[in-house]
Amino acid sequence: MDFELDDEQRAWVAEVRQFLDEHVTAALRAEMAEHGLEHQGGELTAFRRKIGEKGWFGLNWPKEYGGLGLTAMHQHLLMSEFEYVGVPGPDLTVTSVAPMIMRHGTEQNKKEFLPGVARGEIVFALGYSEPNAGTDLASLRTRAVRDGDEWVINGSKIWNSGAQRSTHEWLCVRTDPDAPRHRGISVIAVPIDTPGIEIHPLYAWSGYRTNETFFRDVRVPVTNLIGELNMGWTYITGALDLERGALINVGDLRRALDELTALAGDPDPAFRRRLAQAEADVEVARLMGLEAASMLDSGRIPSVEVSVEKIFTSELRQRIADLALDLLGPEGLRAHRSAGAPADGFFERLYRVSPLMRFGGGTNEVLRDVIAQRGHKMPSYGR
Repeated sequence: MDFELDDEQRAWVAEVRQFLDEHVTAALRAEMAEHGLEHQGGELTAFRRKIGEKGWFGLNWPKEYGGLGLTAMHQHLLMSEFEYVGVPGPDLTVTSVAPMIMRHGTEQNKKEFLPGVARGEIVFALGYSEPNAGTDLASLRTRAVRDGDEWVINGSKIWNSGAQRSTHEWLCVRTDPDAPRHRGISVIAVPIDTPGIEIHPLYAWSGYRTNETFFRDVRVPVTNLIGELNMGWTYITGALDLERGALINVGDLRRALDELTALAGDPDPAFRRRLAQAEADVEVARLMGLEAASMLDSGRIPSVEVSVEKIFTSELRQRIADLALDLLGPEGLRAHRSAGAPADGFFERLYRVSPLMRFGGGTNEVLRDVIAQRGHKMPSYGR
């Protein structure tokens, strides 16, 4: 089997790298260092606009939906390059939500949302988890009741990351309380600025902001229902499979290991062996990502494969962070961007950020159940 990129793929990588060289400016890096992804209207917004102008948010969409008609492999390679440089590229709106709208949405859904997503103007937050419905998502209680030509929504979502900077919620709601748990759920696109929505910040150990979002008598048009009524579980699980695939790009792992290797200099043989193992693991992760992209291009959603890959890459990220702190010793514990922190505290922050990746897109424990049940036909234990 040939694992090398072909000439066209190498040319694509070169094009992406040239774009990043030209547009990832010192001003953009300074803004991101100070504000993360939170600042609106500045360098980051201008950078996103440039991506939209290139058509790269919808680069692998069919042309009839405003895309460029390229492949999942093109998208995977682009995202890996963006991650290596440390700037945001196509997000879960593009990689997870939009494909579900294309596959299952009504014609009005497609016309209303896809062009704006392709331009980078519409951004969805994922309204899945609730205080009593996390890993057991089918227990969700947020309700949507039809009232004439509107849905009236009441409930709350937690770990609602990005809601503060999104335009819409990809909101999972119960529309038939009498149906079996997995069959009475729908997805509704809800504009964030709709009256009755309140967003309260929650901060993780890493400093990352997520949110708890409340919906009180929120009214949206009936046409904002995505696809068919009570078919939401299909759309949720499909989007989650694609989300896990989006989490396995190894650009940030490659960057972290490159920086760690440079810091290590000429380490002792024991540490050199640990670096060599990490190098092999990053290469395995890279091949896993290429496998998933290839499967998507063949028309399959690689549910089991991306679950395996998401577990492997998220736990590898933690191992690389542990390896770095072992090398740096007490100095490595200096806080990110604090005076005198080795590598400006890059690895201290990686250590704190890594746990997020072990439960984002589904906890690794739940995904091991998914692998057992979908991949090896083992029975569900009834959760």
